[in-house]
Amino acid sequence: MKWKNYGRRNMALTTRKERIARRNDALRKMEKGWGVGQTINYLVHDYKITRRSANLDIQWASAKLVQNHTKHERHDLLAWLLYQTQQVYLKSVEAEQYSAATGCLNLIWKMGIAENKPKSNTAKTFHGNYRG
Repeated sequence: MKWKNYGRRNMALTTRKERIARRNDALRKMEKGWGVGQTINYLVHDYKITRRSANLDIQWASAKLVQNHTKHERHDLLAWLLYQTQQVYLKSVEAEQYSAATGCLNLIWKMGIAENKPKSNTAKTFHGNYRG
């Protein structure tokens, strides 16, 4: 966003309508799977805005993504996360990044296969220099 100085007031050169369109564009990019840094670079380059303005747009888009995810059921979100992790796994194997691939498989196992048992509170509750 550029600013034009009119006497004592600074007026934005970007209209509210343009800002909303830019933020919706950032939201679409993030929904497609673009990373935060990649989306920020896109906004700075294509819309000729500062990184600070791009960060504000990313924060807005992230908040919208969270709102969208709270509307869905847990099983839908789990399926989406498993699919995205699988895609990262395939790309990391293709790039011969085997440690990242192993991390993806571990995450898939934790999300989908491992039993979610509640942790027992058998640990001692005292801290510090306790001598009993």
